[in-house]
Amino acid sequence: MKKLSNAEMETVLHSYLFSGIEETELKVMLPCLAAERRVYARNEFIFRAGAHIHQVGLVLSGCADILRDDYWGSRHIVAPVLPGELFGESYAVSAGTVLGISVQASAETAVLFLDTDRILHVCASACSYHSRLIDNMVTLLASRNLSLNEKLTYITQPTLRDKLLCYLSAEAFRRQAAYFDIPFDRQQLADFLDADRSALSNELSKMKREGILDYQKNHFKLKTAARDLRRG
Repeated sequence: MKKLSNAEMETVLHSYLFSGIEETELKVMLPCLAAERRVYARNEFIFRAGAHIHQVGLVLSGCADILRDDYWGSRHIVAPVLPGELFGESYAVSAGTVLGISVQASAETAVLFLDTDRILHVCASACSYHSRLIDNMVTLLASRNLSLNEKLTYITQPTLRDKLLCYLSAEAFRRQAAYFDIPFDRQQLADFLDADRSALSNELSKMKREGILDYQKNHFKLKTAARDLRRG
């Protein structure tokens, strides 16, 4: 494997998968996990639906989108994947399961691939820190299920305004601040919330005029008390 840069090593060390693992331990583990670094151009597919995978990907730099296409060709963003985050783990640990999503780079993106079987099974040297890695992976799988349930809450809201407010409110609580950035441009946000881009932009403009929120590109500020948000 090509040696990771210092910045990439920091990204891996600060990822949840390797939480509690030291740099000296990580350097020993990466060859054991058959680690492989690859770089993808913007809009290049990293995984395509229909494939079988045995590796998980960890974004080192850049950003990727997890996509789901329906039978009629409509595309929906399931979630963005930012540096330090994992993708493909649910399919990689389920041997024989056909990949139901695609993963596409939304900017030039470097990815570290890790063999799932080697993550979940202690190697012959029985590294003392490998059990921590397994615990982290199990927690990540549970967290992914919670995230999907959270998205289901957003997209099942009765109106577009409710979808937006539900999503933005969750982001504000997650950041513990009324000011925050979201990882989507307008088209990506529309895809994520299963909405029309023009309708979404119009609704955001309307809420801005009403003083409910303010925004500049992907930076948002929530301004109105919760009891007033769904008025209008």
